[in-house]
Parts: sequence; C-alpha cells; structure tokens
Amino acid sequence: MTDLAALLSRLIAVPTPNPGGDEPRLAALLAEELTARGADATVVRFGEHASVIARWGRPSVLWNAHLDTVPADAGWAGDPWTPRVEDGHVVGLGSADTKGAIAAILGALDEVRPRDLLIAFTGDEELHGSCVRGLLENGSLAGIERAVVCEPTGCRAGVRHRGVIALDTRLEGTGGHSSQADSLPSPVADLARVAVAWSDYGRARRDAGPEGFRGLCMNIARLEGGVAFNVIPREARLTASLRPPPGADQAAIIAELRALAPGMTVDTPLDNPSFATRDLAAFRPILGSLVDAPIDLAFWTEAAVLSAAGIDAVVFGPGDIGVAHKAGERVPIRELERARDIFAAALSDGTG
Repeated sequence: MTDLAALLSRLIAVPTPNPGGDEPRLAALLAEELTARGADATVVRFGEHASVIARWGRPSVLWNAHLDTVPADAGWAGDPWTPRVEDGHVVGLGSADTKGAIAAILGALDEVRPRDLLIAFTGDEELHGSCVRGLLENGSLAGIERAVVCEPTGCRAGVRHRGVIALDTRLEGTGGHSSQADSLPSPVADLARVAVAWSDYGRARRDAGPEGFRGLCMNIARLEGGVAFNVIPREARLTASLRPPPGADQAAIIAELRALAPGMTVDTPLDNPSFATRDLAAFRPILGSLVDAPIDLAFWTEAAVLSAAGIDAVVFGPGDIGVAHKAGERVPIRELERARDIFAAALSDGTG
C-alpha cells in the first residue's frame, strides 16, 4: 500500500507559493505520476501558472485539487518545504491545503484503476483562479457533470459557502491649501460618506439570508488620502469587501452599492460567486454516507466557479482549514488514509 506520508512529502518539497512558486515543476511531476497510473495526462500552462489534466475513458466526473499554496507565513520552526512527520501528522506548507488531497487521490489510484474519470490538479487557486477558469474556457472540462473539489474539510462533504466581492473606488479633486477647504472638492470626505452608506447597507441586511449565512459581512477595509492636516487631498481611495450568502444576486448587490456612490466609478477587482450543491444525492456513489451529514463552509472555494459553469460540485478533503495558511500547517496521516479509502471505494463502485 502506498506510503501516503512519503508521497505527500515529495509534493510539499516542490515549493509552489503563489505568487512566485514553481507550479510547472509540480505539474510535470504529477503528470508523470498520473501517466504511470494509466492516465492520458497533459500539462496545461496559463502564463506562469500550470495545471495537469488526466483522463481515463469518457468521464463525466471530475476530481480537482490545487497545486499552489499561499506564501510562507512567519513563525515556521523549520523550512516550510522540508516536510517532516510529527505526532501522526505530515507537517509542511500545503500539507492540508491541498497537497494532502492530491496524495490521497494518487494513493487511491494505486489501488483501483478508473474507467471514466477526469482529474485536474490546478494552479493559481489562491489568487486569481485563472487555471480553473482557463480549463472551462478551453473546453478541457467539456462533458463534466459533477465535481469533487478538494479542500480541507476534515473528510466531510461541504455543500455551501459565501461569495466574495471586493470593491474599489477612487475620487480625484484639485487639491490645495486647507484655507480653501470651503470652496474646493474634498475627496476624502466624499468617499467617507460612501463608506458610511455602504456600511449602513450591510447593517440593514444583517438578518437577511438563509440559515447559517445571515448578513453580508460588509467590511469597510480602507479609506486613504492626503499628506498633511493643512493640505486638501488631491485624491482619495476607498476599499471594501462583502461576502454574499448562497443564492444571493451578486450583480444586483453590486448595482445597489454603485448607486450609493453616484458619479463615481466603482470597480470590482474580485467578484467570486457563492456556492451551493444542487443535487447532493447524486454524489452518494462517490462519497457514500458523507452526503447524509453535509457541512457549510466558512471559506471560499473554486467549487463556486465550476457550479456557476453548470458543473454540480461538493467540497471534500483531508485536513483542517484552521491550520491552513499558518506556520506549522499539518494534516493527520489518518485523514490522508481515510480520504484515500473514500476515493478508492468510489472507483471500486464504478464512479470514475
């Protein structure tokens, strides 16, 4: 049986922090691993990012996990890319999020050969999602009906999470001496009024939304501008974010927030949709009794991108999101083994 800790350690040892990591090297390594397990595997590049697509037969089911990690945070006791086994855990950057899931999938493929399955190990999940969106656009995911998107859920089935919207607006004036403040534009004050209006918008909706997802999580993140007390700022910038609940009409929300900033240009550098599994029962052949105890997720995943494209999805994987992105990130070996067994059982039952 595959030594999952050793396999995961090999994956962690290829640094893939985003930005700046070597996704192409890890994608090439995984293409070799998948080819050795009988797949038709191809590395697909999207600029500096990379993914590997592996196909068996004529698949309608996708298993997905991401290659990239966040950059290493301060506080690591050792090198984040020199993995170690400690107290029944594999410790290393990306062990839980989500290289542990990749190791579990490879371990399952060592036990059962798929008939019809697509695997996509994708880059750029932590920043822009360019790889998953690119695979949708170039037709690599054509024919896929359902997807298991791997994230650290403690080997439970995640079926709902919020969307994420970032708002950014700038306002220019003429600037000048503060003795002229009564007659010149005040960009900071004008954007402050928008900030209060947006905050009030969020406060008024704190009880709205489905159970478990009340409110919009409106966050006025930054208001900046000016250089000194006696200088009228020439420009100001307001940054905010919100997290709409599953089922929310995000386009309508953005339109309403823009209406609260009349005459200003409000950009949305991030507009990630919310997510809800549509037909959980259809995932029973893959996840078995896990579908009887689904969980909501506090974090965003690319399951939302797939779902918005018409591919129903669930979120599943070994590890705890509470240790992801932190110094000392780790995943229990017993959860790696459990995830492997769940994937292998799905293959044995003909799913894939």
